[in-house]
Amino acid sequence: MNFKDTLQKKHNLFIRLLLVQAGLFLAFSSFHIHKDDPKKVKVIVIDPGHGGKDPGCNGVSHKEKDVSLAVALKFGKLIEENLKDVKVIFTRKTDVFVDLEDRAKIANDNNADLFISIHCNAAGKPVMVKDKKTGKMRAKTFKNSRGKMIVVETANPVPFGSETYVMGLKNEEGKMKVAQRENSAMLLEDNYESKYKGFDPNSEESYIIMSNYTSSYVIQSAGLAMKIQEEYFTKAGRVDKGVHRQSIWVLWRTSMPSVLTEIGYLTNPEEEKFLGSTKGQDYMASCLFRAFRKYKDEQEGTKKTYDDDLEKQKPLENENYKIENDSDKKDQPVVLDKPDEKKDVEIKKDNFKNKEEEIDNAKKYSEYKKLADSEFKNKNYKQAKEYYQKAQFLIKVEDDYLKHQLAQIDDLLKKEEETKNHISENERKYKQYIALADLNYKNKKYEEALILYEKANDLNIKNEVYAAERIKDIKQEFKANDDKVAKDKAAAEEKIRLAQLKVKQDSIDKALAKANPPKSGIEFKVQFAGTDKEVDVRTKFPNVSDVWFYKMGAVYKYTSGSFRSFEEAGKHQAKLRELGYKDCFVAAFKNGVRMDIAEAKKAVQ
Repeated sequence: MNFKDTLQKKHNLFIRLLLVQAGLFLAFSSFHIHKDDPKKVKVIVIDPGHGGKDPGCNGVSHKEKDVSLAVALKFGKLIEENLKDVKVIFTRKTDVFVDLEDRAKIANDNNADLFISIHCNAAGKPVMVKDKKTGKMRAKTFKNSRGKMIVVETANPVPFGSETYVMGLKNEEGKMKVAQRENSAMLLEDNYESKYKGFDPNSEESYIIMSNYTSSYVIQSAGLAMKIQEEYFTKAGRVDKGVHRQSIWVLWRTSMPSVLTEIGYLTNPEEEKFLGSTKGQDYMASCLFRAFRKYKDEQEGTKKTYDDDLEKQKPLENENYKIENDSDKKDQPVVLDKPDEKKDVEIKKDNFKNKEEEIDNAKKYSEYKKLADSEFKNKNYKQAKEYYQKAQFLIKVEDDYLKHQLAQIDDLLKKEEETKNHISENERKYKQYIALADLNYKNKKYEEALILYEKANDLNIKNEVYAAERIKDIKQEFKANDDKVAKDKAAAEEKIRLAQLKVKQDSIDKALAKANPPKSGIEFKVQFAGTDKEVDVRTKFPNVSDVWFYKMGAVYKYTSGSFRSFEEAGKHQAKLRELGYKDCFVAAFKNGVRMDIAEAKKAVQ
């Protein structure tokens, strides 16, 4: 492509962006009207994603539209049963298709205080084919209606975890597919092009423009999103994939704090089983409820401690981790052959049938004990425990040393696990503090951002310096602002001091002139300026004292001081020149009328 073609392509993109932006600006200029009392949380709109002819993403056995509806209904029921002062409104309660625009409209028309949209996630991986020309494997692609090459994907069963979205300050890298998938439901609507003012869910240009608009409630939304993610992690055993910012239509269109939560991946077999089960749906709904209850109390300035069954819900272990742990156990190397259990039982029961067997077991006992001690010394406690147990199995009587070592290992493993969990929990908290701090920083709420960055930094996460650097930046910004305020204050005080000195000097000069009037009626003044119209001398000449003016023709001429001799006036002339009035000169006046300077000098001798 030559330079001319490149330039034309950029020009065409610019024109298209302008046209789309013009339509979108008209559509969104009236969004996000602040409520009279933003602290009260009385109405919540719960939005089960997709529905009807729009199934959303699919697993092997479950569809997103069904799972999101089940969780949404359970979540709403928990609110109705436990928070009687909150009105719950659903965008749908059955398997029906609801326009994206109508979902937001339901929330806006009911003056909702909160909007939560519930979805399931999906992961894909490219379908690989052999290139006929090169013979190498490449991703399979096709050209869509817009002429863009699209990669063909199949379900990826590996990813799992939960994440929550708020309206984007910018489109985060790697998250565009989520926005495109959730916004693509509008393509199923009648007359979607006119209804959505030219917005194309598959066009990156539309997202560029959408990202220029910032939700008024992004901070509150992020606070709720963090609470939701924390509940998923601590109670439902979900992997915390974080709080993200993205341009999603229903979040953009709602005029209240709003989040879209992806409760898990239906493309992951184990997570699909969990989300499709009654137990899994109950857990996810209760997580959403606890997060909402905390958010409500926080917004309303209420501090409550709950001790109900929902708070006491037993934490779950992630099902994918269980599988990984089982696989790890199978893959562990065995240094010595595991003794035949049936044979060893016989040996213990019969107190060894022969001496050879006793010697053989004693030898194995010694080898296992030696291996265990070595692993213990190298802090490989799990392997050491296994060898100690094998050694313990070979002896007839209890060995105090083995008993002590095994008890010590159990304590060490417990502390190791607690430390690991503590580090993992701190890392999760660090990410959440950073996410919310960044939002405050971008909104120029530096004091709030500083508090959150300091909380993140206090967690002492290894190799993490981002929070410390941000703290340094903010404090430098505060110092620069303080220096500017101090400088402005000093300048203002100096201006006042000079003005006061001028007033004082004016008073002294006038008093002297009054006490010692020239006997001849002749006085000498230093003329320093001229203007074509009368000016405010205090403003125009703030550093000059005892200012007087006379008019000659159309020109106003300004003088300073009043002296009985030419020599005294000359000294004052030197001072004015130091102040910058280089062209000033001594003029003579008799009874206020300008006269010849030579005659004036002769008259006062």
